[in-house]
Amino acid sequence: MTKNSGAPGRLSLTRRHLLQAGITSAGLVAGAGSEIFRPAAARAASHEQETPGHPYVPVPGRPEYDFEIQRTTLNPDGQKPMPGITVNGVLPGPEIRVKRGELLRIRTSNQLTNEPTSIHWHGLLLPAAMDGVPGVSNAATAARRMYVYEYPIRQTGSYWYHSHYGLQEQIGLFGAYIIEDDDEPNPADRDAVVMLSDWLHRDPYKVFEELKKPSSAATTAPSGPDLADVQYASFLVNGKPASDPWTLQVEPGESVRLRVTGAGASTYFRVSVDEHPLEITHVNGPAVEPVGVDEFLIGPGEGYDARIRIKKPGSYTLHAVTQAGDAQALGVIHTPGVKPSPNTSIPKPAKRALKLDMLRAIAPTTLPAGKRRDLRIVLGGDMKNYIWTMNGQAFPKADPLLIRPGERVGIELVNETMMWHPMHLHGHFFRALNGAGERSPLMHTISTPPRQTVRIEFTADNPGNWFFHCHNLYHLDAGMARVLEYEV
Repeated sequence: MTKNSGAPGRLSLTRRHLLQAGITSAGLVAGAGSEIFRPAAARAASHEQETPGHPYVPVPGRPEYDFEIQRTTLNPDGQKPMPGITVNGVLPGPEIRVKRGELLRIRTSNQLTNEPTSIHWHGLLLPAAMDGVPGVSNAATAARRMYVYEYPIRQTGSYWYHSHYGLQEQIGLFGAYIIEDDDEPNPADRDAVVMLSDWLHRDPYKVFEELKKPSSAATTAPSGPDLADVQYASFLVNGKPASDPWTLQVEPGESVRLRVTGAGASTYFRVSVDEHPLEITHVNGPAVEPVGVDEFLIGPGEGYDARIRIKKPGSYTLHAVTQAGDAQALGVIHTPGVKPSPNTSIPKPAKRALKLDMLRAIAPTTLPAGKRRDLRIVLGGDMKNYIWTMNGQAFPKADPLLIRPGERVGIELVNETMMWHPMHLHGHFFRALNGAGERSPLMHTISTPPRQTVRIEFTADNPGNWFFHCHNLYHLDAGMARVLEYEV
């Protein structure tokens, strides 16, 4: 949590502000160990001593963060110790907090004795080799081996990191990634990370195997949307359960930017705060024109920043209700001298809920001129055998989606299933074509509701192999993914 400063109500923004905010992916290059991109404060953050030797001998840059990937027994809800995998033994993992313009170097040490790992920097515009998707953009880090991620920070906003190997994300390998903006268009007095996740008391690999067993019940089409296919024991806010909720102390009258991340493996949440309206100020990282709501729905891989102003002394519960409405994660925001008192009642859905067509970027996002390529992707599923597809193909037995540098790529996502699919594109921001015209918001993850179609477009300006997939972890592992490949 840090204090932010800035002049509220600053709305005279131009294309320059959008580019400064790091929401174009052109011109990315891999870091080469140079210190020139790193301010003194960031360099001082290293926990290593200076490399001994002659000052004229070139040496690699020192890491700002050391990540040890390790097995950790976790019991976040106090009900059952479970084997987990974490960064540095904590859930969630350590928060990364940097500023645009820095060159970030993260050294990862895979302490697992019999399992590879790989970390994906979700929503970051970086070189493909740093993206952390085994078999797509690079190789997994083998057991008892190390890997260094290094890349320049080209953007600002709220993001996160997580494992992209197997189901490691489900059992604890994730954390917050915050990129601060010295020229924040939607400022608040302070900010707080809110990571929403789901927790099992079972081995997720066994859960997945059970989902894949042929089911006669799955042959009957549901009469309405299918809201969940995995049953969870608990739901967490920043690793804390409803029985022992996460808390945040603020002063009366202060504005707070809640950086909310959908870090659940497969759960959608309805988010609200008792007695307080929410102002949505950022979506998936980039700023949007503030829009007032009473709740918003957030899916796996999505990010929404919501600004609230604490009206008066008191204790106010943050609710993150599952889409099915039968359980919730809780947090408590309270003022000094007031005991945090969680309201455990599940609120009913609010009438003033956020919708996609309410979002507008703070400046024009119109794509530059270029040849057009349009793709139509049908999202399908075979619930009987638990196979999820894109255009009838299940990854990894799926054809790549080919594009060329400089093309304007339009994608029509047609969801023919009865489940929500949060579709995430690596290495790019896309425009969500929601009727906002030149102010269409920029995103890296977009929800496709059951039996509905959404449309997106982006400029092919970051060559490499990039994953495009459903961020429901079980749908991904069951095939709902493709690789976007640049051809020459």
